[in-house]
Amino acid sequence: MDSSRVYGSLKTSRTPEYKPVSLSFLPSGACRCPHWHQLALKLSCAGLILLFLSLIGLSVLVRFLVQKPPIAKYSVASQENRTEPTGGSAMLKCPRDWHSYREKCLFISQTSGPWSEGLTDCSVKEATLLFIEDEEELKFIRDFLKSKEREFFIGLHYVSAEKMWKWINGSTLNPDLLQVTGKAKEDSCAVISKTEVFSDTCSADNRWICQKKLKHD
Repeated sequence: MDSSRVYGSLKTSRTPEYKPVSLSFLPSGACRCPHWHQLALKLSCAGLILLFLSLIGLSVLVRFLVQKPPIAKYSVASQENRTEPTGGSAMLKCPRDWHSYREKCLFISQTSGPWSEGLTDCSVKEATLLFIEDEEELKFIRDFLKSKEREFFIGLHYVSAEKMWKWINGSTLNPDLLQVTGKAKEDSCAVISKTEVFSDTCSADNRWICQKKLKHD
């Protein structure tokens, strides 16, 4: 036997035949993506879950706020409804041609006549002749009359049987509040000007000042 043939045959049989590596051993569903793709996928899934949970929480919060009554606004409105007038005229209103002072509306007549006519006119207007309650009001009336060169009857007259000045509500004049100048006698009524309060006959021809309580709008 030819030795060269034998050697050649042996050499050929020992040389392994090259075969390409097959990936058929991997499971058919296995991911063949790079590692960073898998990480990005996981982060996206986590983000979607967080977004879903946030939407659920937001919807619950909105429903709670819609159902909850506006406590603060309701409280303020309730306090406003319970507020009572305290003497200011902001919540109250005087009729046309009347002037507000504290809780009063004052009317200055444009006609003149005796004290009794002024009393009747004020009564028709659901008012009374002016009753001055304190020094502050007296000062206000005098300041108000500074531009008027006239005298006005007020609700003060002299009761000769008792020998004292009385207001039309029956109360006695406080001499510390004001002094009526002039003679006090029967048929004497008080008249006020921008400078003083003096006695005049009740039948004299003067204008008058009416007053009544402020009314709600």
